[in-house]
Amino acid sequence: MVVPGEVTELARRKPALLGHWSLEDASDGVSPEQKGGTPLRLGTGASIHRGPDGSCLPDLDPDCPDVPYALVDDGHLHLDGKSGHAATEGPVLDTSDSFTVGVVVRLADRKPSGPMTVLSQAGEHTDTFKVRYDPSKYAWQLIVPHEDAVGAKETVVSQIVMANGGRGVGHRLAVVYDDAIDRIMLYVDGYTNSDATAELAAGLPSSGPLQIGRATTGDGWGEYLHGDVDEVQAYQGALRDKDIPGLGHGTDPCLC
Repeated sequence: MVVPGEVTELARRKPALLGHWSLEDASDGVSPEQKGGTPLRLGTGASIHRGPDGSCLPDLDPDCPDVPYALVDDGHLHLDGKSGHAATEGPVLDTSDSFTVGVVVRLADRKPSGPMTVLSQAGEHTDTFKVRYDPSKYAWQLIVPHEDAVGAKETVVSQIVMANGGRGVGHRLAVVYDDAIDRIMLYVDGYTNSDATAELAAGLPSSGPLQIGRATTGDGWGEYLHGDVDEVQAYQGALRDKDIPGLGHGTDPCLC
């Protein structure tokens, strides 16, 4: 616990970029990390969508296919809501320490049939955190269990957002866990609020890969996301409020 007014080494530490997955392309089912780090392996039902390449214009050429633009830059990950997901080979974030993770996501359905997870990373028995859309609450939720056990009590914070229905530019989500002040926060499009912030005295250690598009459910996988995902960015350390709007735009924010 941090004593009020105390400046710790952790609080002074600059967040370290662990991975930035642009999801522009994939080769043999693997989408690279920008700087050659741990790649994302695409599962069945996951594919990279490429936006128009400018070789023809639908307004001028009736034979030119009308290709939708990508969420950010030239490509994004599309997930079918049945089995589609992407994952690293091992854990990316030390979830027992301060961390930040951001993602751009657009839901394909206006009325999803059930909860859908966009980001998660698991411990031995359950996810140490997950970010999901719950259509019954019309909200993006950040869920953190109090212990690594199936059925453990959970802290849930949320922001109300209507589902995209496959339209628009999606939403930029970010999770920040600041161990120095014992807080966890969910940001939507650069902002958080009291409903999306909670005390978290200690994060749980994680041993599982970073998962895109699914979560641990019981003794298997579930909550598959139907929609598009782009710009996954992971940091060890807590980004400041003013840094969060810089996530999800194809570049990394300047942590000056």
